[in-house]
Amino acid sequence: MTSLSASIPVQASQAARRKGRRLDGAARRRRRAEDLILVDGVLRGDDDAFRRLVEKYQRPLYWVAYDVLLDGEEARDVVQEAFIRVHGAIDRFDRGRDFMNWAFRIARNLAIDAYRRRRRRAVPVENLGHAPEDDDRAVDHTPQQAKDGELPAQVALVLADLPVDYRLALTLREFHGLAPREIAAVTDCSYPTARWRLHRARALFKKAWEDRYGAAPAMEEGTA
Repeated sequence: MTSLSASIPVQASQAARRKGRRLDGAARRRRRAEDLILVDGVLRGDDDAFRRLVEKYQRPLYWVAYDVLLDGEEARDVVQEAFIRVHGAIDRFDRGRDFMNWAFRIARNLAIDAYRRRRRRAVPVENLGHAPEDDDRAVDHTPQQAKDGELPAQVALVLADLPVDYRLALTLREFHGLAPREIAAVTDCSYPTARWRLHRARALFKKAWEDRYGAAPAMEEGTA
């Protein structure tokens, strides 16, 4: 899982990025194959297989919902409903699709519904920098950028400044490692739109960072 602070503020070499994509592709294929085995188990009535899917994806789905809602309780409610939907529709799951992206899309759609229902209810600024205690989205702390865990809170505050479509595109890419075509599938938009949202999200992130904290470091534009 890619760190936002590592991918955006720190410039990666082209060689490292190419190597990372090859490794990501192999890991993605393994993950998809493992997920299909679990899906088949669920279809056979294996409760343990579904439990393993829940354990594997409850945290990533939580963050997809949280990145839309910026509210931990609402995000947990979305995850619970998402798995109910997943279980109810798994017999219609297209084996040619990526299970993770399918589950992400369900969680995203439920989160958007909840987001629209509350009409962007105000979130206290002091709460935005504090993710739940079980946050496992790695953030690289460098001496120049962070002291005593300051950087994760700064990143959270800046992300909260972004419109939801851009925020979600950026976090799907940087936290979850989705490629633009996968982001397009999860967020119900075209591939060019997904690429544009990523490009625009990076620009907005940079501007919001500069407004809050001063000059932002170089940002990676790899969106292939």
